[in-house]
Parts: sequence; C-alpha cells; structure tokens
Amino acid sequence: MGRVYISLPLAHASGKGGREVLRGVELALEGAAPEPVPVTLVDSSGPDREAQATKNARLAAADKGALAYLGDCHSSQVEETAPILAEAGLAQVAPVATRSDLGGTTLVRLMPHDGVGAAAIASWLETVGVGDILIVHDHDPGYGIPVGEMCVHAARERGLAVRARPVWNHDEDFEGDLDTAEAVVYVGVAGSGAAQLWRDLHAANPRLWLLGSEGVAQDWLAHELEPSAAARTRFFVAPRGPIALYGFEAMALILDAVAANGDDRAGVLHTLRTTRDRASIIGRYSIDETGHTTAAYGGWPSCTASSFGISTHSSLRGARSEQAVLCPSSPCRPPRYRPSFSPSFAGPTRLS
Repeated sequence: MGRVYISLPLAHASGKGGREVLRGVELALEGAAPEPVPVTLVDSSGPDREAQATKNARLAAADKGALAYLGDCHSSQVEETAPILAEAGLAQVAPVATRSDLGGTTLVRLMPHDGVGAAAIASWLETVGVGDILIVHDHDPGYGIPVGEMCVHAARERGLAVRARPVWNHDEDFEGDLDTAEAVVYVGVAGSGAAQLWRDLHAANPRLWLLGSEGVAQDWLAHELEPSAAARTRFFVAPRGPIALYGFEAMALILDAVAANGDDRAGVLHTLRTTRDRASIIGRYSIDETGHTTAAYGGWPSCTASSFGISTHSSLRGARSEQAVLCPSSPCRPPRYRPSFSPSFAGPTRLS
C-alpha cells in the first residue's frame, strides 16, 4: 500500500500552528475507514525551515510508494518544495500557505491567497461607502510591500481613490498624510509599535476606519485598543475557522483521492487537481486550473471593545463579548500536543 507524507512544523516558533494543523490531520485519519492510508510525519521546523522542508520533499519524491504530500505550512517552504514534488509527479496539498505567487503542476492550495484578501478589503471598503483610502505597508519585501501593492490595485479596480506609503518612522509626522482619507489600511506584521500607531491614528481622526491585513490580526493588539478605536477597526483574515480545520480537510481530500485511485499516483493527482464543488468542513469549494481554491476570503474580525467577532460580507454581525478575544488565524492552540495516532517518523521531532 502507498503512503502519504505529512510535512509540518512541530517545534520552534511555528510549532504551535503546525501542531494545530496536525490535530486536524489526526482527526481525519481517525475517521477514515476501514483502515487509514499509512502516513510518514516529518518535522519541517528548524533554524532553516526552507532547507528542512526541501529535505522532506526530496524524501517523499524519492519514495516510489508515495501517493501525496501534505504540506508545507509556510509559503516560503512551499515555494521550495513545489518544484521538487512537481518533477516527481507527486500531489502536494498545502493547507494554509497564502502567498499569491505560489504555483506548480502538482500543487493544491486550500486557503485563499493574499490577492483574494486584498480584493476582500477593497470590497468591504466599497460596501461601507469609503472612497478615499491610505494604504500603509511595512518594509517586508516578501509580505508588506507586495500585498500592499495588491491592495492598491484592488482598490483602484473599484474606482476608489487610494494612496500608498511605507509605515512612518517614529519621528515622522503622519497627520499630513491622512489628508482626506476615510480609512487607513495597514499591511504588514504587528510589531511592538502597532498599538500606539492605532491609538495615534484614532486620536487624529476618530471617524477614520482602521483596517489591518492578516499579519496584524493579533489578539494581544486587540487587548491594547480602547473601545472607541476598536469599534473602528477591522482585521482581515484568510481562514474561515481554526486552522485545524484546514489540516482536517487537506487529509480528508487526500484520503478521498486515494480511495478513488488506490496506489495510482497519477490518478490521485488528477483527482485532487480536478476537485469540483466539494462540500467540506471549511465550506464548499473547487480547485481551479492553477491548483488554487475558489473559496472566498474567510472574513473580517471586528475588533469591538477589545474583542474579536467574525463578520460576513453581507453584514457586520457577530461581535463577541468584551472579555473574549479570538483571532481566527490562531485560535484553539493547545500548550502541548503529541499525536495519538502512530505514524512512522522519518526523523526525530521535538515539541516546544
């Protein structure tokens, strides 16, 4: 019988998220009948996570019995592993990678990419009647700068007036840049100065909408905001629920493809890449000709009174209690997790 390789970070900084995805994988395997497909779990964390993921992909590609590869978590890892697996004709299901430029002839992606998020932000702004936007991005060439450009493009496509600039230095005057802006969209990662930036922007114009990309959607930032600033804040995130659900669906999708094709690697790949109108735990979706999901962006947590609530495109319902804080991109993280199923380990793992 063939096997499935699972490449996820289980230790270091990204170990919590990787173990959460793994929990979903485990639940899908527990529900498989009569016997689940054998799996080989390999840790993709480490000082050089791209190199570790590359090693994992080569291990899977060299295994003639491999039927599919579930991973990797980080977009930078998928960028390295997708060509290796494509050359081997081995299907790869990446549950949570979101960078828009990822691709490959055997790659299947379950989470909407950053370009879809940029379009969701522009759509929301248009829906609430905002016509003048200032987009502020951090200096990260791999996230803040390119995703900021996507947000500019998506806003202009909808006829919105938009300006963009890098985040201000601590000694810069930002008020002049606000000008006639009705909303500021921050694209980047929430650093130590994020809360003060939010306070300063809100103080300068209490009616200003303050929007953040997925990198800003952090529960600690929500805790820091005053209720008045929180009420004018929206954070946009790709997941439609806890990321464990994406691990579950990635494994369930692979199991269904294997059940339909047995040990036929090419058949498994074809079934995965031609997924259409699939009803799943993360909603109904198809896989398009590029291997990307057709699912919509997950939603936007509305940060009301220092709390997160999930809003849908048609309304702003769902604010949670003032004491509750939920970031949909990182909920339900157990402090420690060890898989209860018995995969074969291609290398040692150490959980933080």
